Amino acid sequence: MYPLKSHKSTNRSLKLALGSFEHAVRAVDPMRLIKSSLKLRSDRLFINDIKHKRTNIDLKSINSIYLIGAGKATARMALAVCEILKDKISGGAITIPYGSNGGFEDIFVTHASHPIPDASGVRGTQKMIKILQNTTPTDLVFVLISGGGSSLMPLPSKNLSLNEKQYVTNSLILSGASIEEINVVRKHLSQIKGGQMLRYKNKECRLVSLIISDVINDKMDVIASGPTCPDTSTYEDAARVLKKYGLWNKEHHGAKSVIYHGIMNHQPETLKPGDAILRRVTNFLIGNNDVACTAAVNYLKKREVETHKLGTTFDGEAKHLGSRLAILARGLTKKHRPIAFIQGGETVVKINKMKKYGKGGRNQEAILAAAVNLNDFQIDRNITILCAGTDGVDGNSDAAGAFLNEQVISNIKRKNLDARYFLKTHNSYFFFKQVDSLIRIGQTGTNVNDISIVCKTE
Repeated sequence: MYPLKSHKSTNRSLKLALGSFEHAVRAVDPMRLIKSSLKLRSDRLFINDIKHKRTNIDLKSINSIYLIGAGKATARMALAVCEILKDKISGGAITIPYGSNGGFEDIFVTHASHPIPDASGVRGTQKMIKILQNTTPTDLVFVLISGGGSSLMPLPSKNLSLNEKQYVTNSLILSGASIEEINVVRKHLSQIKGGQMLRYKNKECRLVSLIISDVINDKMDVIASGPTCPDTSTYEDAARVLKKYGLWNKEHHGAKSVIYHGIMNHQPETLKPGDAILRRVTNFLIGNNDVACTAAVNYLKKREVETHKLGTTFDGEAKHLGSRLAILARGLTKKHRPIAFIQGGETVVKINKMKKYGKGGRNQEAILAAAVNLNDFQIDRNITILCAGTDGVDGNSDAAGAFLNEQVISNIKRKNLDARYFLKTHNSYFFFKQVDSLIRIGQTGTNVNDISIVCKTE
């Protein structure tokens, strides 16, 4: 499914690292996750999630079933739900990234832009809203949510243009703001995020969200900006984020105006905990980074590699992660047995918008920072460092990430490449392209953040 093992190398640590990452991505395949969570027995649908939440629905009491949603994993999620429920589904509308596959008989598919929203995404969201507005008390709606949903499911606040929302979103991304901070702003510049999607459905209509997490700590109100989850953040919080990153200015007048009017109670807040409409809503978490990391660990343990999972919450700047990975690699040179460390999470890259920058993403930048830290160190020939995104796309490149080992470092020195310069100009993609250590797998159809692997063999 994902051509990870095609990289030409006889290095066993590299093969194990690539195999481990491949196993991780397969473990969070949306179709597998959906089929593990939904079981149809006669006319009763049983639903469970990875947090042991359970429910069951008597489909004989349901008039119509609809599917809506958006995200990088939503196409394969919808395909799995359609395979399970077959002709019980009456229709639906989903939005997925450009380049993703998705063809359904009764489901309208919109392709849209990520990570910056576009007009196509707005049209896709409007189709979802139309379905919700036509629901009745005896209907059931599945909302399929995954990473990327924030940008793929846009509907700017009234009096805010799409261009203005695109501008503030891009500014936040380049500023190095965390996904949680970005989504606080997105929720308060939207008509559907922060639980507001629920306001369009019939109050008695049953709604079930199936969610694949791409955020640290699996905060469901943050995933895709929580369209079906209550939100505790406020317009004041959104203003604080913009001020923190120097974006509370004339350049972002439209966003500032919307948030200011919200603070003054001139427009409604996002949906808050305890709202009556939540009584007929259930949110299920069916996949996350921990599922992927656990699969990667199990893959290596079955191959007699002593493997340690270091958690799934690494964050901060990518270059700082790279420094930590280099330290782990240095430590492994003293070990005389197969050993590996695996961790998950998501970092950020801070860009100076006044300067030109190159091509790459947070995973490639982390490996580039590791290369800088290992420049004068003789890395063991049996050690590989790998960092890659489970969605197969890293930043503005067509790579999922990159890897580093003795051969790559040797190529860097032979070609006299200045790793510090490429790191400073955020040009990691062209750096690793020259030493043949990019990981290219294409869009995987899933997204549970990133995985880092440091692996040593005998």
